Amino acid sequence: MIGIDYSRAALPVGSRTGAAHKNTLRALAAPGAWWSGPERLAIVRETREAPECPLCHARTRSTFTTIGGIEHDSSNGLPPEAVEVVHGMRNDSGHLTRHWFDHVIAAGMRPEAYVELVAIVASSVVVDTFAQGIGLGLPDLPPAQPGTPTPESSKDVVDAGAWVPIAREGRFNILRSLAIVPSARDLFFGAFDTSYYRTPETRFALARPQVELIASRVSAMNECFY
Repeated sequence: MIGIDYSRAALPVGSRTGAAHKNTLRALAAPGAWWSGPERLAIVRETREAPECPLCHARTRSTFTTIGGIEHDSSNGLPPEAVEVVHGMRNDSGHLTRHWFDHVIAAGMRPEAYVELVAIVASSVVVDTFAQGIGLGLPDLPPAQPGTPTPESSKDVVDAGAWVPIAREGRFNILRSLAIVPSARDLFFGAFDTSYYRTPETRFALARPQVELIASRVSAMNECFY
């Protein structure tokens, strides 16, 4: 059993959701397009530890403008710009700016690596908060898998004024935004699809208006502009 045993949960969890979350943990431990297995797990650990960062508590409610001269409380061996992205996403994503993003890229991170990092952070948060929400602790992480990243960059993207190139076509920007690294997009939606929904055919025990009410409330509390 990899990291998750939902049979001990206080609430019932569908087998499809449990399988998707186990697959997500396996994928997080494997090499991606721009980050190795050990690096991807380091990103997950950084994501888990970021809420306790003293610097981030001091920056809360501030406007993120530059990453120069910052020193987060971090011990996972990631490059400073990667640590900044993880902490910014995890602790104050509503205040991140294009100027901040430009500093991340200027520090040496490729847009594709940024997209994959975003997908890793978001996927791990989906799995972790789901487990905690049903009364369990954080899932154990599997061992890192060997291998090197296989650089991946889709050409079927366009500059549409977003921070990164997005898919040329598509109804939903959340799907288009990860398109430059298809494996990163698949990673996130592999975790997300069974935890929420994306199509009218997806079924949950709650009625759709109930799901929307909860999602709207959580989004408002987290100041989610999307």
